[in-house]
Amino acid sequence: MKKKKNYSFEARNSLLIKLYVLSVALAGIILHAGGIPFLTNLIGILFGVTTIIIATLMHKFHKKINWIPYFLIVSLAMMTVFMLLNRPAITTYLLVYYSVIIISLYHNYRYVIVSGFFGVIITNYFAINYGEETIVGYDSVYLASLNLLFILMTTFLIYQSIIGKSIQNDTEVIASEAMKAKENMGEIVDHVRSTVNKLEEINVELTNHSSSTNAYANELALTFKEISSGVESQSNSAMEMSESIYSINEEVDNISSSANTMKDRALNTSEMVKSGSVKVEQLNKTISELDHTLQTTVEEMKELNSSTAKVGDILQTISDIADQTNLLALNAAIEASRAGESGKGFAVVAQEVRKLAEHSIQSTNEIGNILTLIQDKANSATTRVTQSENTFKTSKDLTNETGSAFNSIEQFVMELQEISTEINQKVELLSSSSATVVDEVNSVSSVSEELNASAEEVLASVEEQNAKITGLNEKVKDMDRLTKELNAAVTTA
Repeated sequence: MKKKKNYSFEARNSLLIKLYVLSVALAGIILHAGGIPFLTNLIGILFGVTTIIIATLMHKFHKKINWIPYFLIVSLAMMTVFMLLNRPAITTYLLVYYSVIIISLYHNYRYVIVSGFFGVIITNYFAINYGEETIVGYDSVYLASLNLLFILMTTFLIYQSIIGKSIQNDTEVIASEAMKAKENMGEIVDHVRSTVNKLEEINVELTNHSSSTNAYANELALTFKEISSGVESQSNSAMEMSESIYSINEEVDNISSSANTMKDRALNTSEMVKSGSVKVEQLNKTISELDHTLQTTVEEMKELNSSTAKVGDILQTISDIADQTNLLALNAAIEASRAGESGKGFAVVAQEVRKLAEHSIQSTNEIGNILTLIQDKANSATTRVTQSENTFKTSKDLTNETGSAFNSIEQFVMELQEISTEINQKVELLSSSSATVVDEVNSVSSVSEELNASAEEVLASVEEQNAKITGLNEKVKDMDRLTKELNAAVTTA
């Protein structure tokens, strides 16, 4: 903006210098036509030429260019005074108006005021010194009128300069904006030209992409048709799978019920086995006690047999003693009979002794028979007790084996119970998983149905998009045509 103002100011300086050159030439012609001596005319022309040279140098070398207007104002005033001195006339006096008018071309009220100030001085100088000679009927009213007229004109030019300056500033602003707009327009045109070139490239790519997109859209339509068919098949498969899972879920429920039953039976069996184990232990204990009693009985029977054997021996001894006693009694009876009357008492005694011996023998035989029977019974009882002992040993072994079997059964039942519990847990987990699978299958079936509907909607959208892409191809062709027209217009611009 500042450069623009300097450029405008320098242009006005150049214009005023040219006008000053014209003024000097006209002044020379006027002075020569008025019969002014050549020397005087030459002095005026040299003064003007000197002024022109100085002003031109200042303007060309940019030295004190702000002083050029003041320099020209003073030079014009001096030239006007010079011409009035050599040719005092009303036409020469009009140069003061000429000076103010051409200075007003700067549109600077300060220059107009300075020029007007010199003009007022020259007006009063001319009116006072040459008024009566040049103006018919001159008086003081003419002096006042000349001053008023010049002041009014100067005032008008001052306001005109102010208005012109404002207009000039606006014009400079507009010119600056126009220049910027022109520069921007040039940049815009370059940018548009570059954009058009890029647009042509993009249009070519867009045409290719549009064709490819159209082909892809057709393939996509076919693909979505296949997807829709596949989704429908998947939905049917999901429904069949759902029915199968429902059947599996019912079987899982049956397995779960059977597992619970097996677990309950295993618990009952475990209780029964524990009870049987306790009874077997009790039976084993009883058998052990009975075996101990049988062993004691066998020992006692052996002792009884030994005692009866000893009693038999004693009875044999008694029988022998009885036999000897009977024999002695018989001998005593014989001896008593031999003794006669003296031996009767002894014979009676011997007879009683013999009877007692016989009775002892008889009793001994009876006791022997009884002992024999007792021994037979004892031997038989011993044999039977021994057999019973063997039987009890066998029973004890069987009882121990039964206890071991019960322990094994209890261990097996415990393992079976644990397995049943684990099976039950697995079945419960399987049942839960089965329920989850059923839910997921239902969800998959529902999603498949929704996906099928969505695929059909997408298929419809793809077909609609395909139609739009076909329309887009036509639009791309139109844009290609418009781009070529725009490129041609930019090229001609």
